[in-house]
Amino acid sequence: MAKGQRVGFSFDERSLRALEVMTEEGNYDSMVDTIRESLKISRALQTQAKQGFSEITLLNPDTGEERAVVIPHLQSLA
Repeated sequence: MAKGQRVGFSFDERSLRALEVMTEEGNYDSMVDTIRESLKISRALQTQAKQGFSEITLLNPDTGEERAVVIPHLQSLA
């Protein structure tokens, strides 16, 4: 098993509540799992942004409706 490094985070009340909600609504086992998955998603988006992609398109499969999501920080990487 790979050896991990312990990291501590300090959250303000609002950010901690957002993390708790994300953990609950995302059906994650723990806040650590929520953060770990969020980091993976962020890294994947950064990789795409470096290749010039700047928007995410979401599709509602029930209605066929699409929405574009723009993440300002990622635009600066593109």
